[in-house]
Amino acid sequence: MKVLTSLLLILLISTPALGQVIDASTLLPRVSITFSPASGTFTEGSTFEVPITLNTNGLSVNTIEVRVYFDSSKLSIVQPSSDRSIIGLWLEPPSYDNTNGTARYVGSIPNGIVTSSGVIGTITFKAKATGSAVVSLRSDSEALLNDGLGSPARIDAGRGVYSIVPKPPEGLSIFSETHPSQATWYNNPNPVFTWEKAPDVTAFSYVLDSMPNTIPPSIEQTGETVKSYQDLEDGLWYFHVKAYRNGVWGATGHYLVRIDTTPPAAFKPEVNYLLAAAVVVDRALVSFFTTDGLSGIARYEVGVIDKAEPATASPVFVESESPFQVPASSAGGSRVIVRAIDNAGNIRDASVNVSPPLLLGRLIEDYGGYILLGIVILMLLGSLIHYLYGHHVIRHIKRAWALIKREEEEEQAEIKAVEEKHDTIDEKP
Repeated sequence: MKVLTSLLLILLISTPALGQVIDASTLLPRVSITFSPASGTFTEGSTFEVPITLNTNGLSVNTIEVRVYFDSSKLSIVQPSSDRSIIGLWLEPPSYDNTNGTARYVGSIPNGIVTSSGVIGTITFKAKATGSAVVSLRSDSEALLNDGLGSPARIDAGRGVYSIVPKPPEGLSIFSETHPSQATWYNNPNPVFTWEKAPDVTAFSYVLDSMPNTIPPSIEQTGETVKSYQDLEDGLWYFHVKAYRNGVWGATGHYLVRIDTTPPAAFKPEVNYLLAAAVVVDRALVSFFTTDGLSGIARYEVGVIDKAEPATASPVFVESESPFQVPASSAGGSRVIVRAIDNAGNIRDASVNVSPPLLLGRLIEDYGGYILLGIVILMLLGSLIHYLYGHHVIRHIKRAWALIKREEEEEQAEIKAVEEKHDTIDEKP
């Protein structure tokens, strides 16, 4: 059959009247096999799919052998998919060779098919290197008609031309030895940034500002991989850098530094005495509180210096919360130093002297309100008594009381006399 087919393809029909020689293959039915898309631009390292489609031009085709050639220096096949295909019976499994740049699909379609865009198979390519890559149909591909004879059809072969462009550098990984954690506050206003450099990167562009997503300008600023800054103001700072490789600017890397060089707000500890505690165990409570506008308060530490110790003595600070209870051994006369430390490590110290007040002073301090109220009440009572005596009110009250009492006695005497009279009458026969 193949011999006969070959003879038919090379048969020349002579037309003596016209003096012309006609190629018999031009008289064969025609089908088209194309690649979709026929062109495109893809990034180096990416993958893309190229379906192989058949247009039978109204004819019925039942057997196909497709041989594909591709530029193996620019492309490699990841998978020659046959999941979605017009082929109903694979005479050979789809195969490919990335070394020689070939792929092959051979199968039949029972009862034939008439289609304008039937998918024979889909090739997934990976873009290996930059440049122009061609995918084409080899001349030994075949399509046979469903005419009972397996007559060959002439194939109009398409081709795909794909541009592979350099891959932009990815967002750079940025590091900082001076500010190693982006989540931590530091009291160092002089950050130093470093980043990696790929072998084919020729330049970098960078910027430092207070915005988290700034893209540096596409200007070649440096070829170095380190940048330092001095005396930055307190607050949040973002360092942005991108790389230039093979004529393409890459994605931007971002790095956050948190700077706080300001100590917590000034404050003054307060000493409070409780009468029961002061009398029994000789204790004082030191209360304290302050704020920090940037990094926030991390902790408080308290140190106590006994005034009897030398002036050169230094306290031992211990972490504490407010209020702090001064030990009994130090309450006789001491200086309490409260140290506020923010999350950047800045320190604010404040101190207060603690001396036990006299008992009367303690009473006044702890119960001053009640004492004052008692004094006011006593003064009001004294004023009332003085008023009553000064205006003879009490004497008149006494006279009125004596008169009322005398009247009550007389009334009782009259009642008694009447009762006695009635008793005498009752006794007579």
